[in-house]
Amino acid sequence: MTTELLLRIALAGLLGALIGVERQLRAKEAGLRTHILVCIGSAMFMLVSKYGFTDLLAQGHNIALDPSRISAQVVSGIGFLGAGTIMLNKQFVRGLTTAAGLWVTAAIGLIIGSGMYAIGIYGTLMTLLVLEGVRQLSRRLMGQRYMIMLALAPASIDDVMAALRKLHIRVVRSSVVRNENKDCKMSLEVLLHARYKPAEIYDQLLGIEGLHKIDIR
Repeated sequence: MTTELLLRIALAGLLGALIGVERQLRAKEAGLRTHILVCIGSAMFMLVSKYGFTDLLAQGHNIALDPSRISAQVVSGIGFLGAGTIMLNKQFVRGLTTAAGLWVTAAIGLIIGSGMYAIGIYGTLMTLLVLEGVRQLSRRLMGQRYMIMLALAPASIDDVMAALRKLHIRVVRSSVVRNENKDCKMSLEVLLHARYKPAEIYDQLLGIEGLHKIDIR
């Protein structure tokens, strides 16, 4: 029995590593080690929830055992860790997919800890399919997501937007901040989906008069 429980923890760590590798390759906020630890920790919580009190039950104590109590706390508690990966940069929110990935990783750990190996492995494969497969499909249908930060003269904003429309780029959100202390320049942040590479977007925008700085992420 002990050997099987140890194998459950090892399998949980392996499945968490598969998700963590994908996140690490994408340079996300939570990477390989975080996902491994979340999955192992969730599996251990499930194990102690199911088997950690058998000695008390064997002694005949009048105890009502509810194996779901600790796992339920994991479901809500992982939200605090996930919230730490979400960043708000002015009007733009980043890290939601990573936070959701941590939540799913915790669920996989709980499932493996409970002994449902097939479901845990299937859930891992589905998670990787969503993170990588759906990402590729999304890029083909809607293009890559970029954040463009520009320093420009106020009169150049219309030219920038016209250049983006010329490339058939879909602007998701934009934010303008006026800076009176720097030669009346303005900061323009644009979140967009584009099928073009950053170099092609650079070439289209660099010819705009009054544009002082371009940063594409």
